[in-house]
Amino acid sequence: MFVFAPLFTIFVLLMGGYVAKRIGVLKAKQARTFLDFSTTFALPCLIFDRVYHLNFDFSLIIYVLMGLFSCLIAGLFSVLTGLLFKFSRATVFSMFLLSSFGNTLFIGIPIVSALYNEPQFIGEVIFYDAIATALPIGLLAPFIISLASSQKFSLFANLKKILLFPSFIALFLGFFCKIFVLDEVLFAPVRMLGNTAAPVALFAIGLGLGFNAIKTSYKATFIVVFAKLFFAPFLFILLLKLFKLEFTPSAIVAVLESAMPTMTLAGAMVMKARLDSNLAVSSIAFSIVFAFVSIPLLIFALNF
Repeated sequence: MFVFAPLFTIFVLLMGGYVAKRIGVLKAKQARTFLDFSTTFALPCLIFDRVYHLNFDFSLIIYVLMGLFSCLIAGLFSVLTGLLFKFSRATVFSMFLLSSFGNTLFIGIPIVSALYNEPQFIGEVIFYDAIATALPIGLLAPFIISLASSQKFSLFANLKKILLFPSFIALFLGFFCKIFVLDEVLFAPVRMLGNTAAPVALFAIGLGLGFNAIKTSYKATFIVVFAKLFFAPFLFILLLKLFKLEFTPSAIVAVLESAMPTMTLAGAMVMKARLDSNLAVSSIAFSIVFAFVSIPLLIFALNF
């Protein structure tokens, strides 16, 4: 199955960063520098290019909202399960964030690129990430963290951060510039820089990977991984069948996006807020590992 080609590429990039840390060539704290480059420079270029060339269809909004709903319900599922196991308050709130938001860009792009070798679908991945991942986590995460800790929540401050974030500015410019006809020559350097976004980010994620935390949070980790990789996409497929919607390529892309491993940023937010850091680290690491099994199974289930 040709999905193993991008999965192998993702594995090599992740292991490249992990091995570099283990042999002492780089340090885990340097992962932040690589991620900053990717999210501040490379990713905005990728977003601007793909959004400008995106053939927008109203059905995309429907699929994205269904994906967001499925992931949030998966987050609530993990919370209810955590309450049944009588986990701590910090762990339960951490489980919601780690189960609801996935790595829809840096892992989603290579996989979707292998399935559909057209720029249109990369644009759809970026649109999904913006509406179902970046915007909700920017608004919801600070509120959830404020409930779990003593931090204050400010809607205005978080909206300001989102609007001034380079990726959001690139998204806005991509749609705005559609009213003009830009010469393709202008996109040559933009594409060159944008193409480095996923490889650099995956290497950085590998640099920060750790597996020791699983010893203290294996139950909660299992619940998060199950909710994110299996429950969310299953619910999405159920909704598509319930509303008798066709499994178009755009719908399949959205289902795959809902099944991506735990978002690195969600884990970073949990650790920064001093909630369940061990759960955050182990959820990121093991959701990536199990994705090498869950994603091929999902594609097989979709009869791709």
